[in-house]
Amino acid sequence: MRILYGTQGNGNGHLTRTLAIVPALRALGLDVDLIFSSQESDGIRKGIPELEPYRSFYGLPWVREAGRINWLKTLEITRPAQLAADFRSLTGKYDLVITDFEPFAAWWGIANGVPVIGIGNQYAFQGDVPRPRVKNPGGELFIKYFAPVDVPIGIYLIRATPTTVPPIVRPAVRAAAPTPGDHVLVYLPSFEIERLDALFGRDELKGYPFVCYPRRSPYEPHAGNVAVKGFSTEGFLEDLRTARAVITSGGFTLLSECLHLGKPIYVIPEANQYEQLCNAEAVKKWRLGATGREPDAKRIATWLAGPPRVVQRRFPDVPPAFARWIAAGQPGGAAALADELWGEAAAGETS
Repeated sequence: MRILYGTQGNGNGHLTRTLAIVPALRALGLDVDLIFSSQESDGIRKGIPELEPYRSFYGLPWVREAGRINWLKTLEITRPAQLAADFRSLTGKYDLVITDFEPFAAWWGIANGVPVIGIGNQYAFQGDVPRPRVKNPGGELFIKYFAPVDVPIGIYLIRATPTTVPPIVRPAVRAAAPTPGDHVLVYLPSFEIERLDALFGRDELKGYPFVCYPRRSPYEPHAGNVAVKGFSTEGFLEDLRTARAVITSGGFTLLSECLHLGKPIYVIPEANQYEQLCNAEAVKKWRLGATGREPDAKRIATWLAGPPRVVQRRFPDVPPAFARWIAAGQPGGAAALADELWGEAAAGETS
């Protein structure tokens, strides 16, 4: 079986899932042609030897600044001619397309009559998942049509659709032994480091050490209680494993990993990123952590002093089951895969 596998490069969450799924597929002898579109992820820019060979396209990069996506600047850096050329470069014979909310592979499969399976938390939005009080029609349309598929396998905290599976937790996180340390891990990639310095250096927060992983900062050592680090898969995992709490945007992958490890979470979604706003609503509705629309030092200090509520959810190992299901020809359809995995999740909760 020859598979075209597309991964969205806007953010490290999609890359994290790919690091778990693609090796599992290749380990079963499947021929996986991996592509990334957009290179906003720190990991993709640095290079991923464990996923080679792969191709990386310019795609549709997003401009993030001041806690939001700047859609006007995003439009300015879009390269229509490059998009068309990259799309035309996808040639060859494939038996199956798998997309992690990546549009090139999805639309190529549809245009060429090749079955397309989507796996990502965006596909769970076809079901009844929490939304903000006022739905965003543009956001709903974006999630529905950006990377359309024949078989939508949502990844979510509940079985939002018959084909939704539990969250994917990478093997390194599954193997990690969580320890409550002293520092607070901060992953707010749409905020400039100057804003993070000013926020976490406030008097009410100076009693807490913060470890920040910003996007494209100069990464010099910072004075006081704020440490800044450059991208490192191993370093980030160790800081996550030993964190007392995590302050993050509304990305689903890190949220799932925090729940798996039992780390208290404070979610500040990107202001106009609809999926993140929905994920924040789920955190609030199900009392999984705290949320805030803007970074607020007093609210964060109150939350840390609380102390924060700890919620832990142990999720089943999705990638090997998904890979076996693909290699076997998807027996029973995606609902059968979901049945198996939610059965494991229920067994884990009662053990």
